[in-house]
Amino acid sequence: MRKISLIILSVAAVFAVDYSAMSTDELKASRGTVAEADRSAFQSEMKSRMQALSPEERQAQSSSMRQSKSGAQDGSGSQMRQGNGTGGGGGKQYHGGR
Repeated sequence: MRKISLIILSVAAVFAVDYSAMSTDELKASRGTVAEADRSAFQSEMKSRMQALSPEERQAQSSSMRQSKSGAQDGSGSQMRQGNGTGGGGGKQYHGGR
């Protein structure tokens, strides 16, 4: 049993992503696509990169990450949230004055 566990861990280490070899831009680009098994390593690397920055650089990186996160949304469904959609969500609909 111990040998099987050791083999599994060895195989997992071979296929693990080395986030320390990635640039900060590559790390930012891979946000949201990291496999669940790699999230801990990804988060640790991002945290260490952010701590290495000056306060001004950290602020700039944080704001650019927030903008890219909100910018990735296409706005679909925004009318539904406002009640203006035609998805049968209640609310009155305009039918050309009839």
